[in-house]
Amino acid sequence: MQPHSLKLSPNSDLIICIKEFSFSNNLYGYVSGVVGNLSKACIQCPSNQKISQFEGNLEIVSLNGNFNNGDVHLHLSFANEGCNVFGGHLEEGSIVKKGTDILLVSFENKTIDISNKYLNDNQSRVKAYILKNCPWSKRSIRLLESLSIPYDAILIENDKEFQKVKSLSNHNTFPQIFLDDVFFGGYDELSKQAKYDSLNSFK
Repeated sequence: MQPHSLKLSPNSDLIICIKEFSFSNNLYGYVSGVVGNLSKACIQCPSNQKISQFEGNLEIVSLNGNFNNGDVHLHLSFANEGCNVFGGHLEEGSIVKKGTDILLVSFENKTIDISNKYLNDNQSRVKAYILKNCPWSKRSIRLLESLSIPYDAILIENDKEFQKVKSLSNHNTFPQIFLDDVFFGGYDELSKQAKYDSLNSFK
């Protein structure tokens, strides 16, 4: 892993700067942290094709997502002067006000195409319920593989399968990691456990 620090000047476009930086340096990775503000924010909300625009003194709360050699998938949340928080899919036109510092983390691009061909037939202690286009699902699979943890990946493709796993975990976010058929958590819990014992307790 390699960290990269971006310091964006006033009037910079948030998403264009990340696109250009990742493309010019041929980088693949994710946004690790951000501090800054915007004079204008453009986001697309879930189930709404129209881009919503906000203007004013907007404080960035979070910026999450990944980049791949100029292609990006980022989610932005921000607060206005009344501390009302808004968020959605980041679009071009989100303009830096005074300045913004972004920490990016890049690593070797080993793309994981989650599909049925990756599902394991052998019984494993770890079961990972995943979504096909979910970056956190892909990140969890990558972490398990990097630490040589045997696992079964179960791809959730419809509402019936979703309701079935939800009845087991009482959670509706993904991925959902089970250890010995007991719900363990998602990517955050898996990452914390990896830092604690490199997931040796999962073997």
